[in-house]
Amino acid sequence: MKINNLKCISIIIAALLLSSFAFAQKSKTAYKVRAKGVTLVVTYQGKAHTLNTAEQIDAAKVTDTEILFANRKADFTYLVIAVGGQSKAKQDDRQCGAGEEDNLLWIKLDSKWKIADIKSIRYESCWSPTTSEDGYKIKGNTLTIQISDFHRDVDALVSYNANEPEKGFIIKETAIEKQ
Repeated sequence: MKINNLKCISIIIAALLLSSFAFAQKSKTAYKVRAKGVTLVVTYQGKAHTLNTAEQIDAAKVTDTEILFANRKADFTYLVIAVGGQSKAKQDDRQCGAGEEDNLLWIKLDSKWKIADIKSIRYESCWSPTTSEDGYKIKGNTLTIQISDFHRDVDALVSYNANEPEKGFIIKETAIEKQ
């Protein structure tokens, strides 16, 4: 009898976890993003919303955008978007002519799709000596990335928990030890 109850509880827990994962995936795919210059256009339920993100994007020409997380909590929508592109508007054979700039954006939107708060994390850059070892990693509802900023001589561990989107990026910095 105990074994049957444990099996039932295990099946219920597995079903809840799967439905939770499916909801998170469905809500993320309900949003689409594209670049318009260095601003972003996010489409949700067929309606396009232009977000002024020019100051938070380091690329001169955005070539890649991806919504990593999309959550609604209280009266706000929270988005985490990966944005990447060319260091220069026109590529050439000079400094950073073929370089790339990559940012992670955390955006808090009010009910009218106005930006209430926005944070940007630069994780790859030709212009500023910033790099991540392997880019960002997503496991379940958590994003992590290890970044080395050689201009400021700091390593940063950045994390984001989609279950608590209002907290935004959590950053833990340590000084890079000089050899």
